[in-house]
Amino acid sequence: MSERGVFIGRHVVPRDREFYEIRNPADTRQVIAKFPRLRRDDAREAINIAKDSFIKWSKTLPVERARILYKVADIIESRADEMAKTLTLEEGKTVPDSMFEVVRTINLLRFYAGLITRGQGKVIQSQDKNTIIMTTREPLGVISVITPWNFPLSLPAWKIIPAIATGNTVVWKPASITPTIAYELVKAFYDAGLPEGVLNLVTGSASEVGDELVTNKDIDAITFTGSLQTGKEINEKVGRLNRFIRVQLELGGKNAMVLSRNGDVNLAVELTVRSAFGLTGQACTATSRFLIPEDMHDEVLGKLVERTKKIVVGNGLRNGVDMGPLASKEQYDKILSYIEIGKSEGAKLIYGGQPIRGSEEFDHGYFVTPTIFDGVTPDMRIAKEEIFGPVLAVMTYRTLDEAIDIVNSTEYGLIAGIVTRDISEAAKFIEDAKVGVVKVNKPTIGLEPWVPYGGVKGSGNDMYKEMGEEAIEFFTRIKATYIGY
Repeated sequence: MSERGVFIGRHVVPRDREFYEIRNPADTRQVIAKFPRLRRDDAREAINIAKDSFIKWSKTLPVERARILYKVADIIESRADEMAKTLTLEEGKTVPDSMFEVVRTINLLRFYAGLITRGQGKVIQSQDKNTIIMTTREPLGVISVITPWNFPLSLPAWKIIPAIATGNTVVWKPASITPTIAYELVKAFYDAGLPEGVLNLVTGSASEVGDELVTNKDIDAITFTGSLQTGKEINEKVGRLNRFIRVQLELGGKNAMVLSRNGDVNLAVELTVRSAFGLTGQACTATSRFLIPEDMHDEVLGKLVERTKKIVVGNGLRNGVDMGPLASKEQYDKILSYIEIGKSEGAKLIYGGQPIRGSEEFDHGYFVTPTIFDGVTPDMRIAKEEIFGPVLAVMTYRTLDEAIDIVNSTEYGLIAGIVTRDISEAAKFIEDAKVGVVKVNKPTIGLEPWVPYGGVKGSGNDMYKEMGEEAIEFFTRIKATYIGY
């Protein structure tokens, strides 16, 4: 255990601040690290430093920024095993899942390093003689990055990397329960030669530190991933600022996987189990509703339960474990409460639904069994609300149109999947599903760094996409220039 600092211009360990403990959710007796509970003034100082640093960083040549990003990628690659273990200790997911985040972060660094050395503007034909018109992209300034705990490395990376790559400076508040892997990411940037003040890391409460990152007059853009309720609160606060800044909100999901009558049953079951219970269901891309044809219900349900029984739950550091603990006591209590809600609504609990206790491995962690409810109807809370844990709602339908209506019946619109061998069914589903991402014969979890990502309806404000080339659009503004000669 050690007291870690933060990065406010440079690495600092504030001795006049209270430190709080980060504990392993698989074994809460183990303290991973301690971090300072910063105050509003600390966040304000970080913003001021980022503003000053922007002047020089924004003038740094793209090829030089790219050189640093490539070096960060090499450093993280050399520390991959250590970082994956740290992530597992702190968040609870399995080591293979943690390593997936590390590799994705490396890929993001190299992708944007290559992208920014290409031209980001264009030449436009003028209607006047002896005139050249061109557009260029310029960085915005200081970016507030506020991120959740469920993907504590790769999700912040897909915000921070394009922000820095395009010449912005960043003040980042990670989730309070996962600052250790955040610290390691920022350290890798500075070990690669990033100038002081370009990337700042602040830890503390949402009410103080987070609020300053939203309301400070020197913030030029905010990118946030988290709950729908918090997203609405941020949007409301920004609306009262009496000035225009960019806001990117990626919020929750209530994703459905649909098995068509023409689909492969075994494939649908496998994809659903992986997407519902992998990552302990703690992903906005997780499958939380499984829609099956009414006349295939018994066959599919039997296979679903049998496949779920094979999931190995345990400490994510142990080989062979498929599903780790929930990330915190708050998550643990929330999931158990939703299981009780499902029962009270009349859904049939057919598998799981209990805390795991009775052995040294489980007695000090936040473990629950994978949980399946049958007989779920669209009006039930467990069919509408984001649970964010290993709880799957099984629903039935008669026609594909009815299935699509059920998919679209929640306030969310992030991801939807269909398993089918019929290209016409797939095309109809792609067209009619009101979501930002559609998966055909693929799991709902799993995103590629070079593909744009974002939700609609309550899953985000849908103004700018994350990842892919499209991410550059949020972090830059276009300037048009007319040149007469």
